[in-house]
Amino acid sequence: MVKVDTPTLEQISAGLIRVKAKQKPLYPYPPDLQMGYDKVVLAFLMSGKPDLAPASVPEFYELCEQPLSEWGVEIDDEIDSDESLLFFSEPTELTIELAEAFGGSVLSQEQGKIATKLLQHCHSHPQGIQIYTKFRRFIVEHPVLSNQEFVEAKGNFGLGVGLSELLDECYEPIPSCHELEGNFYACPYCYALAGIDFSKQVIANSCCNRCPPGRRLKRKIKLPDNCLKLKRSIERFWFYPGRAEIQLYQKLLDIKLDVELYPERDSYDIKIKFNDGEVWALDLKDYSNPYLLVRNLGDEPIPSEPEWNVAYIVIPAERKKDRPAYLKELKSKWRWENVKPIFDDAVFALAKKKAGLVEDYSEVSEELNKETTQNKSPTKKKGTHT
Repeated sequence: MVKVDTPTLEQISAGLIRVKAKQKPLYPYPPDLQMGYDKVVLAFLMSGKPDLAPASVPEFYELCEQPLSEWGVEIDDEIDSDESLLFFSEPTELTIELAEAFGGSVLSQEQGKIATKLLQHCHSHPQGIQIYTKFRRFIVEHPVLSNQEFVEAKGNFGLGVGLSELLDECYEPIPSCHELEGNFYACPYCYALAGIDFSKQVIANSCCNRCPPGRRLKRKIKLPDNCLKLKRSIERFWFYPGRAEIQLYQKLLDIKLDVELYPERDSYDIKIKFNDGEVWALDLKDYSNPYLLVRNLGDEPIPSEPEWNVAYIVIPAERKKDRPAYLKELKSKWRWENVKPIFDDAVFALAKKKAGLVEDYSEVSEELNKETTQNKSPTKKKGTHT
């Protein structure tokens, strides 16, 4: 069997993202894509199957739309072979996560530049912490904007705040490929821009973790004619994780906990201070592949400042619907003793218990037992194409 290792998939993924970013014809090929393709061809040659290798980079690019299981190669068990690297020419979640493990991508670099500008501005402003939180929340709550809403937002973040130009770097006009009979639509689950497939059906956003990519949306939200959408980098690294952050933050507020969103300009996502003085640090990570999440965490998953007593890497509970063994797989590679991985529903139950808001441990036990039961199954996410 032809063997293609994970580092090769990571390099290919970095190249695919660069192709999409330049918004130009495939040629000249990005170096990472060319070298990744060369490694795939070499794998076929060394396995004595040269006739089965993709004949050119364009042919290989089309192959990336197919599940990895159809490449005719063997890949690492940690990568689900039912997934593809491209979906209607868009890099999939898996592709973005692989590229991050490779050392970053143009998407993370673009997001990083915007984040740096935001932080620099907020450090120099007397109300920087409040402005930072307001700006990040606005992005999370507005994946699409009408032109009028965009003009109003630039006014709100311009006068006295100085972040008007940064909004220009976060949003872009909606590409015509998302238009169906003169209309644009949003997903009813995440409210991000919906896609259009080759059969002229409105389909789920490729990153929406409430609905498998490509599934036809029975319900959809019609958008105004003139709209802007978040750039893919901001959507992937701020919007989708941010939805879960805001939801958890609001749930903790609703039960009257002392909770802070993005403390110290986003050192981590949520800080909880309990009546006994104990502080929890929560940092949400929304990855489709738990093994790639571990690889991307770095040496210090959660910064030591602001100080905390207990720290959790929090995963949206939606992930266990598609991958029941998610937490088990994550823990199998976990290497940090002072930070624990947990789903958001379970950490909420634990916080309620810690605050004395449940009479007994049964509520917490129920959440944790759900995870234990689901983690017994080795089932991985299946069927990203529908």
